[in-house]
Amino acid sequence: MQRHILFLTSTNLACNPRCLKEVRLARDRGMKVTVVAFQLHNWTTSLEARLNAELTGVSFHYLDTARRRLLPWLFGTVLERIGRLAGPRLQTSTFWSAMAMDKRSWRLLRWVRANRVRPDLVVAHNPPAFYAAAWLAKQDPCALAIDIEDYHPGENNPPAKQQGSALLMRSFLPKAAYASFASPLIKEYSDRLTGPGVNGIVVNNSFPRGDFQRPAAAVAASAVDDNEAPLRIVWFSQFIDYGRGLEKILPVLDEYRDRIRLTLIGSARTAFVQQEIAAREYIRCIDAMPEKELHRALGGYDIGLALEDGKADQNRDLCLTNKIWSYLLAGLYIVASDTAAQRRFLQEHPGHGVCTSLSADPLRTVMTALVTDARMIRAAACARFDGAAAAAWENESAVLTGEWERIFSQP
Repeated sequence: MQRHILFLTSTNLACNPRCLKEVRLARDRGMKVTVVAFQLHNWTTSLEARLNAELTGVSFHYLDTARRRLLPWLFGTVLERIGRLAGPRLQTSTFWSAMAMDKRSWRLLRWVRANRVRPDLVVAHNPPAFYAAAWLAKQDPCALAIDIEDYHPGENNPPAKQQGSALLMRSFLPKAAYASFASPLIKEYSDRLTGPGVNGIVVNNSFPRGDFQRPAAAVAASAVDDNEAPLRIVWFSQFIDYGRGLEKILPVLDEYRDRIRLTLIGSARTAFVQQEIAAREYIRCIDAMPEKELHRALGGYDIGLALEDGKADQNRDLCLTNKIWSYLLAGLYIVASDTAAQRRFLQEHPGHGVCTSLSADPLRTVMTALVTDARMIRAAACARFDGAAAAAWENESAVLTGEWERIFSQP
C-alpha cells in the first residue's frame, strides 16, 4: 500500500530547503507526495519552476500571495488584523493565534477544508501551517507532524506573533506523532516551553553528500596552493542586505583587502550594494542559485562565513543554519559568530572552524591567523571534507524515515 504524505508550508520549496529535502526523501522512498505552498512572485519563481520539473510524481498546489483572488486575500487580511488587535483577549485561542500569525494561515486552512486529500501523514512547515495541519489531522483523521526549524517564540517579531507561536507549539506539539527540530538547542528550549509529552527528534539541516564536490578538484583547477594567493571567502543567504552581520565585519575585512576575495551569493538589495559593496573591489556578488548548484560552487572556496547575531534575536543564538551545514559538508573552514549553537557545533566538529565575536579586535585576530595560515587551511580541505561525511543527509534522514516507518506500521 502506497503511503501518502501531505506537506504544508507558508513559503515554497525554493526558499525552504528543509521542506524540499523531506519532499525528495518521501518521493524517493516511493511515497505519494502532495505539497501545498505559495506563489511568492519574487526571486524564487524560476527556481521553483525548476524544482517542479525535477520532482516528477509530486502533486503541487500553489496558493497566490498576490491579490488576484481578492476575496480570499481580503478575508485572510481581516482575520489577521482582528487576531493581532484582539491578541491579549484571545491568547488562549489557537484559531486566533494562528490567524494573527499570518494571513497565509487562513489560506492554508481554507485549502485543507475544501480539498479533503486524506493523507496518512500531514507535515507542517512554518507556524502559519500549524493550525491547518492540526485541523486536518483531527478531522480526517491522520497522523500529524510539525517541523520546528526555528525557535519561533524567540524570534524578533511583534508580541502577537511571539505569543501566538508559543501557544501553537504548546497546544499542537504534544498532539503530534512527532515534532522535528532543526538543532539540539531549539529542541531543548522547545521542551522547556511545552513540557513533557512531546515525541521530539533532532533532524539537522544537513544535505546529501553527492551535492558537494571534493575540494582538491577546485584547488587544483584554480592553482591556488600557496600563502600568497588570496583566501577565497564565501557567504550566502536569500538576501544580501543589512541585518545579517555583513556590515559589522566589512570594516575589518577592508584591512585584508589584498589578501582575501569575498563572494556574496543571494538576491542583493540595491541600497546595500550601493552603500557597502560598490566601493570595495575585493567583493563580488552572485545572484541566488539553485541549491545543488550552490553546493557544487562552494568547493571553489576556502572559508565560509556563518554570521548570526544571537544578542539581537534568541532564535539566532539557538539555530544552526543551512549555510553552516553546507560549509561543513563542502570541506570549507568555517568562521562562525559566537552563538551558543555555533559554539557547540564547532566543539562537536573540531578542526572545522573557529568561533569569534563580530567585534573588531577579536575578528581582526582571527583574520590575521587565517591569512597567515592560508596554506594550512587549503591543505586540510580534503580532510575536512572526508571528516564531514557522517553528517550528510543520507545518515541524518534515517531519524526521519524511522519515524515515518513507525507511524505507517501502526494499525
